[in-house]
This record gives sequence, structure tokens and C-alpha cells, in this order.
Amino acid sequence: MIQRISRFALALLLLMPAAALAQDEQPQINVNSRYQVESVSIVGVAEAKVSQALRDDMQKLVGGKYDPDAAEDLAGRLRKELHGYSVAVKVKRGEQPESVKVVFEVERIRERRFDITLAPFLYSTKDGFSGALVPGGEAHHNYFSVGLVSSADELLERNSGVMLRYEHRKVGTRMVQVGVEYDYFWPSFQPETEAALALAPWVPGTYDTREVFAPSVSFLPIPDIKFTFGASFQTLAMESPTLHDMAAHSFTFGAQLRRKAGSRHGLRHSIAADYSLRDASQTLESDFLYTRQFVSADYTLGTRRQAFMFRFEGGHISGQPPLFERFSIGNTATLRGWDKFDVAPLGGTRLVYGSLEYRYHPLQLFYDFGKVWDPEQTVEFKHSVGIGLAWKNGFFMSLGVPLKYHAVTPVFMIGFRL
Repeated sequence: MIQRISRFALALLLLMPAAALAQDEQPQINVNSRYQVESVSIVGVAEAKVSQALRDDMQKLVGGKYDPDAAEDLAGRLRKELHGYSVAVKVKRGEQPESVKVVFEVERIRERRFDITLAPFLYSTKDGFSGALVPGGEAHHNYFSVGLVSSADELLERNSGVMLRYEHRKVGTRMVQVGVEYDYFWPSFQPETEAALALAPWVPGTYDTREVFAPSVSFLPIPDIKFTFGASFQTLAMESPTLHDMAAHSFTFGAQLRRKAGSRHGLRHSIAADYSLRDASQTLESDFLYTRQFVSADYTLGTRRQAFMFRFEGGHISGQPPLFERFSIGNTATLRGWDKFDVAPLGGTRLVYGSLEYRYHPLQLFYDFGKVWDPEQTVEFKHSVGIGLAWKNGFFMSLGVPLKYHAVTPVFMIGFRL
């Protein structure tokens, strides 16, 4: 198996373009900058919605050489004035020789979806196959989805079951949405987790089924930001000492940010940040009493073919949560190359994780580090490196190598993640 993985790594190295190994020291030159601006126009919105001062500044471009920086500055000002619109700068051939037309294309952001989408297909040499089939449809601002899932990637358990979701995405205004989710899972646990439970009696045990009912209401004050308030009513059929039901009912809150900045000097910036809170208390008659907080952030700086990406995750849990709430890393998305059961077979109530990644499409190089632990535990950071191929449509295959002193077994991963 290791020989096969080594051959795969060698093949990936042979595919690496020479351009990915050297920095391009020459500054990027916009070929349009040698042309004279013939006209400036705004399409997609009535010019009356744009301030006269901004329109006057746009017209100052006419007659001069095209300046991409000045055009992008004007696009940024236009985005600030037109709340809820996206703006793109397009340069078109002019009517006269050696001239161009500058067009600011404006489009209303109809809707910004924040659905958490499970990967339709994943495979790793550690966890095997995982996947989800969750088709959905939308009509008159009503969104429905019904699907099946069997995944060993995200949690300590293999989550197999059915998922149903309904959302109404315009409650009087697009700024308000309501939704409800119902799930029913039949979890299965690995021997490593069951063996670790015998040595940690303070950690709640395994369960035969998990049923979820979660209503919510969301507010989008601007298209890039979403706040969600709700509740999660979960019933677990605990297996020990005898089969019995226990409730994990919690109030929930989530905040999400999705933002892409306009390009400048050929660079593009994007940021995604999430914060979630679950508070299980006696107010909802929950048997499990805990508070779970989780934060993640992604930042990408790139050009048409290259990208540098950084990801951070952090988590904190107080109280005694059930197993599905405990943090875990070591899969196809976090600490790639490590087996989650070697990192922490019971997960932990504390989490710190980071990842640095470079892409020269489709080449992918990454370095991951992180740890999960419980209070009063002394745990060192785990590290891994890897190489792979990742395409913009979500398909990827990669090889992750855990950095440790002995028993180093690379993990091969392949799949499709939206």
C-alpha cells in the first residue's frame, strides 16, 4: 500500500509546473493600460441611483490612458453607494483605434446562500467512503431538500441517516428567512472510540440513534452577513447501561460572513468567517448541560491561476457534551494525513487548528497543524504536509503525510467537495 502511495506522490511531483516552484519577480502589466479611454458607462442600474460626484469622477477617465487602479477605486465607491449590488469592471474595444470603453457592470445580489453542504463523495485510506445525496428544489422563495447521508469524515461516528430541510427565503423581505430541519441518524462507532470510553467514564457513551429537530430564523442586514437564531432538539438513544433516551436540547446562534473584494493589480481577496454557539440548559429540559462555541475563518489571496490560503478553527466546550458535539480533527479537510482516532479517539472540548495552502491550479501544497484536548490534559500540536491536485469545480485528490517519528503512513484522499 505504501509503495502504491509513493508512486502516486511521484506522479504528482512530475505534474508540478515549473512556474509553481519559482516566484514571478516581474510585476503584472495590464495590457489595456496603453489604450486611451473612449467612454465610461454604468449598466445594470439607473445612473440616477449613483451620486453626481461619483459620476463626474468616472467621466474624468475619458481621454486619458486606462488606469486599472483608478477604475477599481471607482468600482469600490460604487459598491458602497449601491447597497446590495455587485460591481465588475469590464474593458471593451472602443470604436476608435487604440481606444477602449470602460463599463461598470452592476448586478443586484439576489440571494446569498449559506447552506452547509455535505460532500457528495469522499474517500480516504483511513475512513473509507463517505457521501451525501441531498437534492433540493426552490419555488417562490421556498426551498426544500430531502436526502441520504453516510459519512465518517466529520464526526467521531459514522453518521448514516436521512435529512430533511425547508426554508422560506423571503419573509416579507429578503433580509428575513425562516427554516426547519429534521434529521434521523443511525450512528456507528469505531473500536478505538469504544475502547477509549472504557478508560474515560466521565465522557458520555455511545448511542444507537440520534433524532434532530431544529427550527431557526435568520437575518441578513447586508448580503455578506447572516445572523441565525434558533433551537436544536436532539434525542439520543443511549446504549449504556441499558437502552434509554436522553435529550440534548439547546438554544443556537450563528453568525456568518462571506465577502469577496474587487481585484487590484490582478489580485483577488476573499474571506469567510463563521461563529456558532449551542447552549444546552435546563430551560429546554436538556439532560446534557453544556455550552459549545466554535469559530472558523478562511482567507484567500490569489490571481487567475495562483492562490495562497489560510484557515483557522478554534473551539471551546464547557460542561459534558455528547460525543457528536466533541471536537475532532484528522480527516479530508483538517490535519490531513492524520487519523482522527490517533489524534484523539474521543475528540476533545478544546480545539485549535490552522492550515496554510498554496495552489498553482490545479497543483496543491499544504501544511496543517492543530490539536484537540480536554482540560488538565497536556497535548502537543500535531503537524502534517501534503501535495495534491484540486480543481475549481470541487474535485480533488491529495496525499497527506503526518509528521511524526515512527509509523508514518501517508493517507490518500479523493473526492468532490462543494
